[in-house]
Amino acid sequence: MSTRGLVIVSRPIVPNAPPYLLLGTNKSLHKYILSKDMPMSLTVDYHTKYCTGWYDINAHKNHACDNDAQVDSSYDSCFVCRKKTDFNPAFYNTTQISQKQAIYNDQPHSVYIAYFGNSVAKVGIMSDSRGRERLYEQGAMLYVVIGSYSNATMAHNLEQRLIQKGLKNSVTKKQKAAAYESVIRIADEEHVFLEILKNLGYEESKIVSNLDMFFFGLYPKEPIEPFGNKPMSGHVAGVVGRYLVLQNNDRYYGVWLTDMFGYRVEVGSAITMIDRKPQQASLF
Repeated sequence: MSTRGLVIVSRPIVPNAPPYLLLGTNKSLHKYILSKDMPMSLTVDYHTKYCTGWYDINAHKNHACDNDAQVDSSYDSCFVCRKKTDFNPAFYNTTQISQKQAIYNDQPHSVYIAYFGNSVAKVGIMSDSRGRERLYEQGAMLYVVIGSYSNATMAHNLEQRLIQKGLKNSVTKKQKAAAYESVIRIADEEHVFLEILKNLGYEESKIVSNLDMFFFGLYPKEPIEPFGNKPMSGHVAGVVGRYLVLQNNDRYYGVWLTDMFGYRVEVGSAITMIDRKPQQASLF
């Protein structure tokens, strides 16, 4: 049995709630829930990219595109749906934002520092109305919340000061995935993160780890390599933000769900086993 649809978005693991793909079929949206150890295969048609619809920033809800519009590969949504969303994440670089966003920005926001392994950390802001989901969808291995403010502008002011001190404001998918290509020693990573926080004056902040949660309660302590050109199938082992991890033939492989947004996908349960390359024996 398989499911076909347009990948609208994916939602990460959050405490007490499973991750899922949001698929669109004939303008209706449905959740494809991901659970631990479920068999899963993914076949994506990358020939044509379609609009992923619009997002209601107040209700935190996705809506399908009314026009089934095709879009350039550099966009996730069409012009009409972008206007409906009416949200500019770089609001601090413009004097013109929508009334909808002005109201949203005037609600409480928090500032966080997120850590992704390999000494990579970033600062960001998040609306308190979303709880910690911003951190989960980014795949933050560790994080601290360092301030809460009555609006987005005040939160951004602190964010900007920390960027000026050398913190990143973005982390690439390649950087995130690379941290998992070797077995993670979380105590060592916490130590590195603490040193970063000390240099910024936030060593007293409470560090929270998401590592076990991303793997349904227990990190497997195995390296995770990108699927590359291998058939995307296996048993669901984890979802690190939007990086899906499947176990195939006793090894772990990862694929970015974000690369599927706007494309037609077939989700099935037939697993194609990946041949295991023999490990090179040590000469010493």
